[in-house]
Amino acid sequence: MEPFNFILVPQGQEYRAVLKGLQPINSSTIKVLPIPIGSQYLTVYLKTWLNSEVVNSRSSIQVLVLGLCGSLSPNLQVGDVVIYQNCLPLMSRDFGEDPKDITFPWDYDLALFLHQKLISSHLVRGLTTDRVITTATEKQKLSQLDPVEVVDMEGLIILEFLTKAGIKAAMVRVVSDDFSQDLPDLTPAIDHHGRLKIFPLIKVLLQHPVQGLKLIKSGLKSLAILQQLTQKLQLLN
Repeated sequence: MEPFNFILVPQGQEYRAVLKGLQPINSSTIKVLPIPIGSQYLTVYLKTWLNSEVVNSRSSIQVLVLGLCGSLSPNLQVGDVVIYQNCLPLMSRDFGEDPKDITFPWDYDLALFLHQKLISSHLVRGLTTDRVITTATEKQKLSQLDPVEVVDMEGLIILEFLTKAGIKAAMVRVVSDDFSQDLPDLTPAIDHHGRLKIFPLIKVLLQHPVQGLKLIKSGLKSLAILQQLTQKLQLLN
């Protein structure tokens, strides 16, 4: 398998976990890029990056997307490693479309290779949304309406841009909240540049102490596994 040239990972704690995972190993051949959270600013970021000299000067590029995700399946628990087979947009039901007609696949060979190397990983179908899915009730409803097992806020956007650019990519994530877990709404803590702001985040967590404490606990566990996962993936590169 050809090596990955770039890792894309949401900025903040996820980005820092990936950097820590690469530290014990010579990572000079791979560039880690912190991307904005969510869709609006991520679109601008990807357009700029794909038109940059660092991308256009290379004859061959493979991209690995890392990060955290939420579980939409009772079979996936906090800390589970998932490899995406495809992505589906949340808007499919709003326009009465059949999910099978608008599902976007990740590179099959890359996904299968990573699944074979990461023995305990799960091959999954993902849902990309423009907001944080906060309640267990909504998670369970989404899992019943769409053929998906995990949810994130960036996957489909990245996949569409890279596919149009002819770039092969795979996405590996760690489950950070489970099927039955309610979350505090983190939207007020995300600024218009797609950054998670620390003081608004603390305020949200203090307003929802029970949910906030559980999120911190599950988040720390999933970030630790993301760091370990990065070490394993770098050894495959």
